[in-house]
Amino acid sequence: MNVSICRQIKTFLNRHASPIESMKRKSPTEPPADSQKTLESWRLLFESETYKNDLDALPGNGDPVFGFEVEWDDLTKYEELHVKFSENMTETLQCGNQVLKEQYSNRNMATRPVIRVVNLPDDRAYEMSQLRMRDRTRLLSFDGIVISTSPIIGWLKLSVHKCNDCDSKWTIKERLARPREKIKFCRTCLDVIISNMESKKPKSYHKDPTDVSMVAEENYYEDVQYLEIISPNMLENGMADNGESFQVVVFDEYVGQFSKGDNLTINAVVAVDPLINRDFIRDTRRMIYLQAHSVEEGFSHHKPIQLDLSKEFSLS
Repeated sequence: MNVSICRQIKTFLNRHASPIESMKRKSPTEPPADSQKTLESWRLLFESETYKNDLDALPGNGDPVFGFEVEWDDLTKYEELHVKFSENMTETLQCGNQVLKEQYSNRNMATRPVIRVVNLPDDRAYEMSQLRMRDRTRLLSFDGIVISTSPIIGWLKLSVHKCNDCDSKWTIKERLARPREKIKFCRTCLDVIISNMESKKPKSYHKDPTDVSMVAEENYYEDVQYLEIISPNMLENGMADNGESFQVVVFDEYVGQFSKGDNLTINAVVAVDPLINRDFIRDTRRMIYLQAHSVEEGFSHHKPIQLDLSKEFSLS
């Protein structure tokens, strides 16, 4: 292989270290010590009397997906879960869902369970109109009234790719409402080329690391729906009349379950999106929206409100 090609490969690896690392197919190993502690804490929680009885009742049996509710106060009884959940909610829930899936499998249920933490403490209760960019990534609880719902759509959550030379396959985690990850190289073939960089073998000896394609029929899509909501305070002080509202994204079992006028407690992660009809890469401005983790019927901090369903809100 000539020096020019070697330099190109080295340059590519230096510029794209993180994506390339994610393409590696790792050999089965024991989870890290921290993850083992988290997994064990989830097992202890699900094997406690309360949750064991809940699981023995076979909740959601026969459903394709079921939201399994875990009380915040029960979560905090396990220091490992309490700390890890606050530090890395996504990773902690992944461990929990793994253990919960085991519990369902042990009971011969094919349902895919999803942990939904509910009844968040008062210090996580928040007024939507006070949200700012500094609140990004926080899990907060909101009282909200649904004023409109979007059509149900799907999004590409996991894309599967294949090398047409060596037949290796790998999965890439995509991001909601973001450009799809572009995969240009096969890591396995790259490893072979790199290991033979100093060899005298002709260029034709090496496989083409760029001959990759998406395996569309194996991609994983998730149901998603957008809700427009306002808080009771926004309704009372006239902000809703001025077109102010917030967008909430719901997934899985929550999709298609809500209607205009519903009073809800929405426990959600604060996130940001590009402005509507603007280019995400070129336009640096962002708007706040909420990614729902769990949804509870009724308000937690306000009296019920009967929305005038005949009223049209001029949403921004």
